[in-house]
Amino acid sequence: MQKVIVNIDDPSNADLFLKMVEQLTFVESARIEGESYDWINPKRPATEEECEQMISECEAEYNAGLYIPIEDARKQTLDEIEKWRKTKEK
Repeated sequence: MQKVIVNIDDPSNADLFLKMVEQLTFVESARIEGESYDWINPKRPATEEECEQMISECEAEYNAGLYIPIEDARKQTLDEIEKWRKTKEK
C-alpha cells in the first residue's frame, strides 16, 4: 500500500477532491486531516516554514518564562529514572 499526501488550500476544493477520490475502486481509504494535525511527522523532513514556526514558538515560551532551568530539568529527569529503577527492582 502507498500513502499519498495532497495539500489543497481551499477547504471546499478539498471536499470535492475527496469525494472524487473515494469513488475510485483502487482507493482503500481517503480522509481529511483536521486542524490538529501533528506537523512533526518522523517520516518526512520538516520544511523551512515548519522549522521557523517551531523556533518562534520556543522563543515565545522562553520569553514568557515558560521553561525549566537545565538544573531543574536534570534533577527531575534523574528523579524519574530513579523511580523507574525502583519499580523494576520489585
